[in-house]
Amino acid sequence: MNDRYQTLDPERVTIILVRPQSPGNIGSTARAMRNMGLHRLALVAPERFPHAEARMMACGAEGLLEQAEIYDSVQAAIASCHWLIGTSARRRRYRNVPLTPVQLAQKLPALCQDHHAGILFGPEDAGLTTDELNLCHEWVVIPTATEATSLNLSQAVMVICYELMLQRTKPPSADLPALASMAETEAMYEHLRQAFTLHGFPTHDAVDRILIGLRRIFERTKLEHRDVRLVRGIARQLGWAMRHPLMPREPVTPSPGPDDTAHPE
Repeated sequence: MNDRYQTLDPERVTIILVRPQSPGNIGSTARAMRNMGLHRLALVAPERFPHAEARMMACGAEGLLEQAEIYDSVQAAIASCHWLIGTSARRRRYRNVPLTPVQLAQKLPALCQDHHAGILFGPEDAGLTTDELNLCHEWVVIPTATEATSLNLSQAVMVICYELMLQRTKPPSADLPALASMAETEAMYEHLRQAFTLHGFPTHDAVDRILIGLRRIFERTKLEHRDVRLVRGIARQLGWAMRHPLMPREPVTPSPGPDDTAHPE
């Protein structure tokens, strides 16, 4: 394999397990990642970790377990990511058409030339919540038989990592502009929420629906730093206008100018 043609930098992809319940699945995930050349593993509120079962199932990938980053919340785990992909077997409203693992793998090399991507996997019993999926720019569904859609967590990770590994020998794509980080974009959405809450929306649910729609729109564009600054500027001006409504004024009658003076005939 010629390193000159490797366009997917494994250091720019983080596999994020959200509330994993089985230490064995954590170890098997580390093994799958090492087999496919990925190195960055993050764990959000694992039930049992570190654990002997995780080390046993890692089978040569103990180093990934030792270097795994542990977080208390999804928001903390994704803060440094510029692009976030959620995994789910559910189709939902207000979202883009889900990607297949192949389509995801084809898309990431260009994104990861200058940016960091995170791939979220939910807990074994229920998967990612709706709120967690709403954080994602895109989501991926692994095709399965319709009568058996549930995959083991580490098996799902292996399928995704395998497709990413296949893309590492593709020729490079055009450079992308600097994208905004997840921390920046989530701060932007919170800024919009605060502005919308001031006036004009009857309930918090109405604000949430608007924000979901805006996420769907913005996800198509790959927001840059300057885009986020622009949207936050709009939110700031909107909030100021809501807090300082214009006072009604008396109509002003313009005084006649020199050309308006009547001349005797």
